[in-house]
Amino acid sequence: MVKISIKEAKEKITRIFANVGMNEEEGAILAQMLVEADQRGVNSHGILCTARYVRLIREGKMRPNMSYSVVRDNGTVAVWDGNRSSGQMLGYRGMEEAMKKAREHGVGIVCVKGCNHFGALAYYSQMAQRAGMIGITLGTGDSTMAPFGGCEKVIGNNPVAVAVPADKQVSPVLDMAMTVVANGKITNMRRQGATEIPEGWGLDHDGLPTTSMKDYYTVPPMAGYKGWGMAVMVDILAGTLFGGGTGDRAKDVSEGPSLFIMALDIDAFNDKARYLEDVDSRIDELKKSKPAKNNTRGILMPGEIEDGKFKASEEAGIVEVLPENLKMVNDVALEMGLEPIGTV
Repeated sequence: MVKISIKEAKEKITRIFANVGMNEEEGAILAQMLVEADQRGVNSHGILCTARYVRLIREGKMRPNMSYSVVRDNGTVAVWDGNRSSGQMLGYRGMEEAMKKAREHGVGIVCVKGCNHFGALAYYSQMAQRAGMIGITLGTGDSTMAPFGGCEKVIGNNPVAVAVPADKQVSPVLDMAMTVVANGKITNMRRQGATEIPEGWGLDHDGLPTTSMKDYYTVPPMAGYKGWGMAVMVDILAGTLFGGGTGDRAKDVSEGPSLFIMALDIDAFNDKARYLEDVDSRIDELKKSKPAKNNTRGILMPGEIEDGKFKASEEAGIVEVLPENLKMVNDVALEMGLEPIGTV
């Protein structure tokens, strides 16, 4: 890993996006989301994505500036056509709108079809969490996973992110794909020259387990048939329900992926102060439960490790990134005649 300045990374990635026509506000928001993913240790969805987004814009597959159409809106639920804008900007604006609806109706839902790659879903759910609401985000992806018992890629890893606010305790954040591991992690390993992958991470073309990078074809669903079942349900809720892209239709060259974004206003369900007291108490109970003999860290809440990494990164003003990911960003910057991001 190499260390870079958070401030410098955000500024220089914003300039890269400006070079391909993105306005300053959207470029800065997108840079913020990418850098924050690395700050949380999610290197597969961090600054690595910069080069991909530049390529998509240049190829005409992603609009440099967000432009969506409202397909329908009944006050509580809205359906947008993202018109192949940035998936991350659509997720950001979609959660803003979902929170606005939740403040009025208790629940707000925005469904977006015609997206592009939407990055780490946790960011959108945490927008609601930081506003004192509960955020739930589901997303479809192109065919990267075989069904339980199958050997053909027919469904995306279809991630889910749920973020709930706490008061004095660390606010839990669940962000997971329906595959046993994110494809991006294996891609990063391949870039680093790995010839083997951990046991249980990969299937070959016959649908049989493999640890060979050479024979690797796809990732299996997490928890076997349970992960497969969850992926199917996300496919329907975050895609089929409102005409969004799923499977091969969610590819960059086709309709693109889709998002289901929901915000819940806690005041519609409970007294806010009572909820915060109760959720803190419940988290405390769970964390005080007896750990396994080989567990030296104690019981951790979902997202607690990432939260610790983010806070330490913010305090230092430094973020650690994979050297090959930094090189990909800097190669784009240099090709544009811009200053690369330095290390510290």
